[in-house]
Amino acid sequence: MSYKFIGQPPVGDRAISPARRSVKILMIGQPEDVELTIARLYQCGFCRVENWSRPLPFSQAPTATTREPGEIMRIYVRSMTL
Repeated sequence: MSYKFIGQPPVGDRAISPARRSVKILMIGQPEDVELTIARLYQCGFCRVENWSRPLPFSQAPTATTREPGEIMRIYVRSMTL
């Protein structure tokens, strides 16, 4: 199976300062699964628990963050093993 990755956004979109760049990670699932995954990510040293937002209803997902010009989105789906 081959994958095609898109390149950087067009240069004309906007200048992005390296100090302002960020990646937003969106986690959607049942509350207990989301909390467990955040705890596991913390145990791996990936993130701090307190840096996550408060839990939001899925209906608020479109308004939870603002879109910056040139941004793309990728979603990683992983089955939970309980």
